[in-house]
Order: sequence, then structure tokens, then C-alpha cells
Amino acid sequence: MAKKRRRKKKRIFLPKVQTIFCLLSIVFILGCCVYYGNRLIKYYKIYNPKNEEGEVLLNLASTITDSSNIVEAGDGLYSVNGNYIFKGEDSNNYILLDDILFRIIRVNGDKTIDLVMDESINRVEWNEEITTYDKSNLKKYLEDKVLSILDKDKLVETTYCLDSVHELSDVKCDKTNNESFIRPLGINDYLNSLNNNKSYIKDEYVWLYNSGINNAWHTTNNYLSNSNPTNLYGVKAVVTLKNSITFLKGDGTETNPYIIEKNDYNIKVGSYLDINDDIYIVYEIGSDYYKIESNNVIKDKQMFDKSSTSYENSSLKKYLEDTYLNKLSYKDMLKEVDFGKYKSKIGILSNKDLKFNSSLNNYYLSDSENDLVSVYNGSVLRSVPDTKRNIRYALGLNSKLSIISGNGSKYAPYIVEVK
Repeated sequence: MAKKRRRKKKRIFLPKVQTIFCLLSIVFILGCCVYYGNRLIKYYKIYNPKNEEGEVLLNLASTITDSSNIVEAGDGLYSVNGNYIFKGEDSNNYILLDDILFRIIRVNGDKTIDLVMDESINRVEWNEEITTYDKSNLKKYLEDKVLSILDKDKLVETTYCLDSVHELSDVKCDKTNNESFIRPLGINDYLNSLNNNKSYIKDEYVWLYNSGINNAWHTTNNYLSNSNPTNLYGVKAVVTLKNSITFLKGDGTETNPYIIEKNDYNIKVGSYLDINDDIYIVYEIGSDYYKIESNNVIKDKQMFDKSSTSYENSSLKKYLEDTYLNKLSYKDMLKEVDFGKYKSKIGILSNKDLKFNSSLNNYYLSDSENDLVSVYNGSVLRSVPDTKRNIRYALGLNSKLSIISGNGSKYAPYIVEVK
């Protein structure tokens, strides 16, 4: 019989396509492990922060939104669709950022936090003509003049709407911009802050970023209006804090605001200074000087001049330099600085200078137009020079100072003495 031939076993080769698929799957799984592992570590660090000594720190957003702080009626913090919004006149939403007092508008779903300055920082125009906010002079002013005094490392880009608003009954936000670290208040910020028609956003005549057909929107006491964009109204900066910001102390009240950074005894723009019991606020810092503005007006009102609208030639300048300066026990701590077109140890503010403490009103500025002088009030007004008004003066202060105590805030000014 013929022997049966053994069949040769066929070698089965894994198709190249299947090999490649397996390798790609392995790479994909490893990539997911790395990506989501890093995200897990990142968010663990955000929500479980520690200091250099390894001590556990509290996350600010988590602290604010603790269930014990949520209300369902009255003034306070409301939970709204995954966000937390402060409403009402008496909300405890004060926070200190770079020695400047802010109010918390809302804690967003991603735990970033929107803040607005408690007080207007100046009176400026919205624009020469109506346009969208992203093309306005107001945007340029905030970014060039105000953002520079804040620590951007604590901030993320904030969002504003570009839709035209004709009526408050039809406020849309289909077009947005989130490429800036600073903005003004918006209509929705204000409307969402209301409880029983009252809000913690109180200053009269504050610009909003919303524009209409011919006018720009602003607050007016406890309601909203729109006006010519060339008007000089107040501006409150809005910024957004990172979701990794930690909480140190405070309860959100005006006298004990939330504190998010250790006191480094570093004088900044916006810092309050106590010099021999007189309170000042820093509004400009130079290489070897501070420009400071008085936190009060002079007791006796003064006229600008009988006829001149030029501050350099005015009787007010002569009064401040020859009379009032000599009353200051700390005049040896002062130095000459530029006040516009002149140098002096004492002067008055101009339109462009930052102005803290918006409760001070009806005081002369150094600017003039035609036969009238500028007056800082709810808006910037014009006045004849021979009317007696409040005087808020500014000083040039030697930067070689020692800080004795305080934290630079409104309620705990730095107590300083010259070195």
C-alpha cells in the first residue's frame, strides 16, 4: 500500500493590519492612562492644595460654595444651574485682591470666580462713537491702565457678550469674546445681582460693556439706562480668578473680606497708607517715589481761582504749596514728582489718574477746557473756576519707607515711617 503523505502544517501569519491595530490600541490605552492620570493629579492638586510645608490649604471656590453659605431667600449666595451667584444689597461677598476691595459676582461651574471692584476706579468715556465693546476706548483704558496694577498670575481670561442690546427685555449673548483678562460689568451681571430690586453694585452711573444702536448701557442707581458713549461715567473692572486660588482667612464681610494671599508687606497701587494718622491711597508707583491721593477732602472748601483755569497759575496751587503743605508734620517724607506740566510735592489729580474711594465727590481736577475747569462727581463735570468746592490733594512720597503694621487694605492700612 502506498504510504499516505503527511500534510505539511500551514503556518498562520497574523495579518499586518491586525498587528498595526493591536499596536495602536496599546499606544491609545497608554496615552489615555497618561492623559487622564495627569488630569487626575492636576485636579487633585487644585481641589486639595498644599503649601510648601505640606499643609493642606482650602480651595477658595469650595469654601465659598459650602452648603452652609447657600440661601434660598433674602440676600446672599444662590445655587443657579450649576453656578453660584450672589444677590442682594447685603451679600457677604467682599474679597481682597492686590490690596483692592472686590465683590464676588459668581462662582462658575468650573470653580473660576468672577469679581468686580467694589468702587469705581475713575470716570471715563465709553467711546467717541457707538461701537461694540471690543473696539471701544473703555476696553483700551481697562487693559492699559487698570490691568497693569493687578497680578495676572491669579487670573484667567474672562468672557463678555458682543450682541447689541436694544431693550432690556431682549438681552442675548450669542456672540462672545474671551480673549481678555479684564472687562466692565455686563447687563446680566447686574440683573443677576438683584434681589427685591436691590444690588450690592451701588455706584451711580457705571458703564456696562453692552451697547445698543446709538448708546451704551450703564447703571443709574437701582436701574439701567443707556446714554451717549462720550459721557464720562464710572468704570468698575471685572476679572476672573483661577479655580486653583486658595483661601487663607476671612468671612466675606466688608471689614473681614476673603483673603487669598499672605501679607508680603509690599506697597502696591491701591494700597492704603497711614502716615501720622492721615490716610492715603497709592495711585502710581515710580522708581523712587509713590504718588498718593488723600482719602479725604480738605475741611475748608477752596475756589480754583478767581479767573484762571490753568492750575499752574491758580490760587489753588499757591494755597496747597505755600499754606497746606506746611501743615503736614511729615513733609520731610515727601519729594517732588510730576503733576502734568509741573513738578511739586503736592498737587491735585487729573482726569487720567486712577481715583480710589469713589465716595469722594465734587472736587476739582487739574484739567480745563475753554473757560471751565473739570470737577469729579457722579460724572466728570465742568465748572467756572471761582466756585468753592472740595479739594482732594495728591502727594509725592519718598519710596524709602518702613512698614510697621497693617495689610494695605481699607480697614488695615499700612502704617509707614520714613527710613
